[in-house]
Amino acid sequence: MNICDSSGKLFVKSNMAGYGRGHGYPCHRGELAVVFYEYAKTLPGVQFRLGHRIMDYWETEDEAGITINGERVAADCVIAADGVHSKARKHVSGDGGAPHTSGYAMYRAWFDAKDVATDPKSRWLLENTERRDRDNTWVFVGADIHCMLGTAKGGREVFWMCTHKDVFDIGESWSFPGKVEDMLNYISDWPILPKIKAVVEKSPPEKVIDFKLLWRDPLKTWISKGGRIMLIGDAAHPYLPTSGQGAGQSIEDAATVAIALELAGRNNVKKGLKAAEKLRYQRACKIQRMGVETRDAWHKTDWAAVGKDTALLEMPRPGWIFGFDCQAYAYEEFDKAMRAVEGGPEYQPHNIPPEDMNHRTQDFRTGEAITNKALAAPLAIEEQLGKASDGGAFLRSKL
Repeated sequence: MNICDSSGKLFVKSNMAGYGRGHGYPCHRGELAVVFYEYAKTLPGVQFRLGHRIMDYWETEDEAGITINGERVAADCVIAADGVHSKARKHVSGDGGAPHTSGYAMYRAWFDAKDVATDPKSRWLLENTERRDRDNTWVFVGADIHCMLGTAKGGREVFWMCTHKDVFDIGESWSFPGKVEDMLNYISDWPILPKIKAVVEKSPPEKVIDFKLLWRDPLKTWISKGGRIMLIGDAAHPYLPTSGQGAGQSIEDAATVAIALELAGRNNVKKGLKAAEKLRYQRACKIQRMGVETRDAWHKTDWAAVGKDTALLEMPRPGWIFGFDCQAYAYEEFDKAMRAVEGGPEYQPHNIPPEDMNHRTQDFRTGEAITNKALAAPLAIEEQLGKASDGGAFLRSKL
């Protein structure tokens, strides 16, 4: 990742260990959803109901469920992964209100790199991706605004985003069709404008959106009073894009909950959910705050301080995030978390750094990549992502 000011002056050049093959794979989340969906369809007992709107969540002493199209569907528990606009949240916090704006919105696009590759003015973004074994990311930081441009799939695809002050009221739509010319107006006085413009003007109009970056303050608990409804992902802890961890932490949530329920057994569902929360809560909250810190570093930049220490602009790359195996941790720590649930000593997580440690450290190294054989091989994931179509965007909206 290369981080520059609005003139294009380079301040930070990072190898972005933690985002490469063997210990992470940059990809389109819609396509990743397709991979998960196709795999889940092969599992016995897994059912999907696409195109159904959840009208309500409910629970009793012995079960929990949802109401869809007037039908009550019951289960031992409900794991509510219904996003930042979560309807389930009111059953946990009592607050069913809308999320509030973070004060910022983002233009965003993702598209095939072919047009970028054929124009000499935009080809700079694809430099050194010819072998299809690396990607590039450039960040340009201005006055309360930043732009990020990059490649994915070894230069086969291009993405860009521009985070800017939000000028619309929270009561209005949270997502709009975006226009490249509107985005460029925000950076019209940047010396680097021609270089950025050459790339973003290649965006297919239907691929550009402008959406609010919404926020919810951390909850005291992710579990309902009845103990059978649990929030995960953005429903529990919505992340700003500058965290770089929204999807990753949602996956950690899901894996941890699945393992906790497996180990707790059907007769201890409530305790299993509480144990999962103890394993995840402090880690998720700390990483959520880091997104705000990075946004502020790029929007309220002290350039004099950056001149003395360019690391102030870096995207955090701590080993405690990237060198972490959430599955192994859940299996190893479950008994301790369960004892705390049952009235024993309070659980002390060690999936977060000590208080006296810089949590934004850049200490992750490639050699720390997770080698747990239980995890899917990165090359297999790449293979499946290569087969995923643009239908992933549709599936993402329906899952």
